Amino acid sequence: MFGQSYFQLISPLIFLVFSLGFALLWHYARYIRALRLFSLSYFLGACAMMGDFLRNAMDPVVAIYVINPLYVATSVTFCAGLFTFYRGGVPWRALTAQSAVILLALSWFKFVQEDIVIRTMVMNAGAAVMLGYAAIELRRDMRRLVDRILQAIVLIYSFHMILRTLVVLWYEHQTLTEANYADSIAALSLYFALSIAALALAGILFVMFGMEIVSNLTRTSWTDPLTGALNRRGLDARVAALPTEMPGTAAHAIVLADIDRFKKINDQYGHEAGDRVITQFARILTCAAREGDFIVRWGGEEFMVVMPGADVAMARLFAETVRAGFETQRHDGITDVAVTASFGVAAWPASRPIADSAHLADRALYRAKRGGRNRVCVQGESDLHSAAVA
Repeated sequence: MFGQSYFQLISPLIFLVFSLGFALLWHYARYIRALRLFSLSYFLGACAMMGDFLRNAMDPVVAIYVINPLYVATSVTFCAGLFTFYRGGVPWRALTAQSAVILLALSWFKFVQEDIVIRTMVMNAGAAVMLGYAAIELRRDMRRLVDRILQAIVLIYSFHMILRTLVVLWYEHQTLTEANYADSIAALSLYFALSIAALALAGILFVMFGMEIVSNLTRTSWTDPLTGALNRRGLDARVAALPTEMPGTAAHAIVLADIDRFKKINDQYGHEAGDRVITQFARILTCAAREGDFIVRWGGEEFMVVMPGADVAMARLFAETVRAGFETQRHDGITDVAVTASFGVAAWPASRPIADSAHLADRALYRAKRGGRNRVCVQGESDLHSAAVA
């Protein structure tokens, strides 16, 4: 008896440790909202198992309506954590409906048709169905290897819950009572299975959240916080990842874009208005870019767009599209000035450093500024024009 009781206390302790671990991780990574739900789920699981440990000290009806709802809430919050992490929202209606069915069935087999064996089966099968529902519903969102491993653990545990319960209840269905449930094989096997599942699930979840934190740190170090565009470190990383064996001498194209008379906007309307203009300009660049292009905040109000595999004509069309769209935009707090942008376009041969082409694009941008602003100039365009006239 003492050995069984001691074993029963290990399981809630494991759950409490992981609950604290998820809570501490959330304290340092509050943008991962799912961490709160997983911390709550493990805490509720610890409370449910402590309730089972103290079951004999409770009135049977009180025990049913304290312990079982805690187990249900453990499953609900765990599923909610999965949905929050993968989809950002929780199907509360579906989870609430499943919870209601479980609790109604428990009530029926307590007050209408008293049967602790069926109640035990309902509780375990209900939790298994709920977890299986979440794993199957999220199958299209779980694409990475680590996600697939998590999905497999959840599904295996769901199947195991049903199979284990059937086997155990077949073995001791004639001797199982309210009085001996806390020390029964059904209860002890549940604690053991929960402990193993808690370890496996928490382990893979910590790996997942660690990957998410590292990915976020990488994004933060690579991107400009105001616009979400890449910074120069991000540009270097993306350029290094481009294939170097692309055919042709002009495998890529570069566009440099600069907001016209931006200093005047800042001086006249304030830096907040200027930030809104920069943010809107970055949004227009991003919307116009192709998949695979990358936007870089080159400095201040100046942006670079790298277009892998594009020629100068395609880059010029992109720049003209952005220019025309940006000049028609209206900006909060700026009513009497049309905000425009100028663009310089250059080819970037795959065999040359990007800095060389950036310099050429900058010269083209300078010509656009000198030519009256709100226009697009292309590398070598004036030389070609002179040759044509001659």
